[in-house]
Amino acid sequence: MRSFGLLAAIFVVGLFLGACASDRTQTGTGIEAGLAGEYWAKDNLDLQRIGDLLERSDSPQEFEAYLNEDDGINNLDLNGDGYVDYISVDEFEDRGDYERGLSLYCRFGPDEIQEIAQIIFYRDDLDYPGARVLIRGNEQIYGDDFYYETNWLDRTIELIAFLFSPRDDYYQSPYYYDNYPADYAVYEVVETPVYRTRLERIDPQPVFVYTTAPTVISKVKIKSPHRGERMDKIQAKLAKPTREQVEFIRNNPRRAPVGKPDKEAIKKERGGDRPGRSEYAPRPEREPKEVRRAEPERGGPPKASRNERPRAEAPRAARVEKSRVEPARPVRVERPSANPPRPMRVERPRMNSSRPIRVEQPRMNSPRPARAEQPRMNSPKPGNPGKGGGKGKKP
Repeated sequence: MRSFGLLAAIFVVGLFLGACASDRTQTGTGIEAGLAGEYWAKDNLDLQRIGDLLERSDSPQEFEAYLNEDDGINNLDLNGDGYVDYISVDEFEDRGDYERGLSLYCRFGPDEIQEIAQIIFYRDDLDYPGARVLIRGNEQIYGDDFYYETNWLDRTIELIAFLFSPRDDYYQSPYYYDNYPADYAVYEVVETPVYRTRLERIDPQPVFVYTTAPTVISKVKIKSPHRGERMDKIQAKLAKPTREQVEFIRNNPRRAPVGKPDKEAIKKERGGDRPGRSEYAPRPEREPKEVRRAEPERGGPPKASRNERPRAEAPRAARVEKSRVEPARPVRVERPSANPPRPMRVERPRMNSSRPIRVEQPRMNSPRPARAEQPRMNSPKPGNPGKGGGKGKKP
């Protein structure tokens, strides 16, 4: 009996341990998620930090721009090319009186769409300025029952006011992989620890809290325009992958190390020097998109660089020549040293003025009239003998 009871106890403990191991494998969390060298999609787009972007945005389009900022909260790379994927935003066309919604997704082609998350805005009453906000992660990426929520019913948020405003048109992002906005430039993925450190700097105290049983989930009736859409060719570890996704990642391991993409290998495989291209992505609008991406990423097309060169060279040459010639001229320096000849010019008039040549001549000629007086003295001499008389004779 004792042996039978011991065997039964061992059997029960074995079943319990097996169930725990199976549950950990299915959820994809715990120690396995933290293994070095593995790239998990759920760890590279922190849905909790989305709250700060929602609070700052005035429209879905502005929210989309914040999502894709370089050095921001997006470090997601589903196609494994070593570059961060562009996240598009669509507004729910399905609307209720108290509900609005946004869908976050990545599009790699007409039929290659992977939804990332849904954002639900719910008002308990239409008189509230704000709404309850619920972020629901995609089950393939984040697993089952993955939610973040907050209560902004009493707050005035510009994005919420815009979504609940009466409109006939809804925002549908025109941008996707390989068709980016004019001011967007692809940027490289960083390692997950580096990304986590960046998040702490961007938003150290997020207002959204994690929950598995959100308050308003049972009241939400609207549906996402991309619900159920998934991409089989994902080169990142997923929390709850489908059979096709597991098979693809097994046959196509991640090609580039995270944070240090092998650009030469990717360039050789995609047949060009353009970042972000994968083997299964569409290539219909390659030329105009290539030019559009080259402007912000590489500093502008060759024409712009040619125009900049003469502008930069011309003023540099002129400034250098002026600065070199003006101070280098020894004229100003030698003039003080060559000033001795200047007094010679000053002395010459002084010496000429002291010459008494012209002044002395009239002074020396002035006594000459004394010689002219001699004939006056000699005039009686010829007179006396001519008269022939001597002294004392009277006529």
